[in-house]
Amino acid sequence: MGCVYSRVCIGEVTTPRIKGTQQNANTTAEIGVFSPTSSTDGQEAEIRDQLNQLSVTRDSEFGVTRLSRVSSQFLPPDGSRTVKIPSGNYELRYSFLSQRGYYPDALDKANQDSFAIHTPFGTNPDDHFFGVFDGHGEFGAQCSQFVKRKLCENLLRNNRFHADAVEACHGAYLTTNSQLRADSLDDSMSGTTAITVLVRGRTIYVANSGDSRAVIAEQRGKDVVAVDLSIDQTPFRADELERVKLCGARVLTLDQIEGLKNPDVQCWGTEEGDDGDPPRLWVPNGMYPGTAFTRSIGDSIAESIGVVATPEIVVLELTPEHPFFVLASDGVFEFLSSQTVVDMVAKYKDPRDACAAIVAESYRLWLQYETRTDDITTTLAMVAIDGGGGGGVGFQVVVVGCGMVATIA
Repeated sequence: MGCVYSRVCIGEVTTPRIKGTQQNANTTAEIGVFSPTSSTDGQEAEIRDQLNQLSVTRDSEFGVTRLSRVSSQFLPPDGSRTVKIPSGNYELRYSFLSQRGYYPDALDKANQDSFAIHTPFGTNPDDHFFGVFDGHGEFGAQCSQFVKRKLCENLLRNNRFHADAVEACHGAYLTTNSQLRADSLDDSMSGTTAITVLVRGRTIYVANSGDSRAVIAEQRGKDVVAVDLSIDQTPFRADELERVKLCGARVLTLDQIEGLKNPDVQCWGTEEGDDGDPPRLWVPNGMYPGTAFTRSIGDSIAESIGVVATPEIVVLELTPEHPFFVLASDGVFEFLSSQTVVDMVAKYKDPRDACAAIVAESYRLWLQYETRTDDITTTLAMVAIDGGGGGGVGFQVVVVGCGMVATIA
């Protein structure tokens, strides 16, 4: 098992690994220790960053260049970092934790999850980026690393980034998918989910492709209520089920595909009541690819049966009633509900401790119900906005290119 915690580089790791060992009573395992590269630009680069932020430059290439320097920063020793959002007059305090899965038959299997945190994102001090990417398939780790790097670059380079963040997010997801398709990396049966949050002032833009999840807490009197900012894109959703069937997908559980259950039954209950054998997507005359999600970046074979990279996008205005938001891979939400995660975070003042609690409980539940664990990744941002009196959560859901625009209040 390997653990990426508070002293791992934020976002894209651009530095070589230093090998270390971790011993217990039975085994000696190699763990990953990351070391930040000394900046070649040094103090001059930081001065340039400050000058460009003061002028609010819109030079996208400068922002992309800055990503590599930001990504090789460490969290402070206390395991969290605080950033100010000047135009919104508030602060975000964030942390993260990524735990490699435990696979008894593949103890050296790589962590296929990755994440990116860029504060600020580009050169504008009001823009900040958080993302979690859950890779899958033989080359899932490489796919998630590729996507987290390219998606950030494509978002900054999108010519609509400053004027229309929704359109820019949509374009960045599709461009990244096309780049992965054109790359030498084999994405025929591999890919990654992507859940991202772009913070711009007091507005957040949540883009989702796959079954990772973003959740925001809302204070309602004495209660702290979980509000999902993304809806898992799986065959459990009637709209997604219909869409992929129209594209030619067969949707069956493993028991159904193996003839152990009636394949004509197309009702599998709810995701929360899943018995460990979820409905999956199959080509009409084959027993592949077997994806349990209906959207992702990559998965070129599954694209022929409706698995698309098109993100669903939520736009939300932050208020003093929003104490924090969480992004996590399905390694967290396999056994924990959104409300349970919010309840856990609400007990902590330190985001580092909250992340540790979420991952530890997720890991425990995996081993309680399975003989293995999935990779488990969470990022948490605590929101400090002064004031009060805001109403309930109201946000806009946008699915660009899929004909659906709805406002939920």
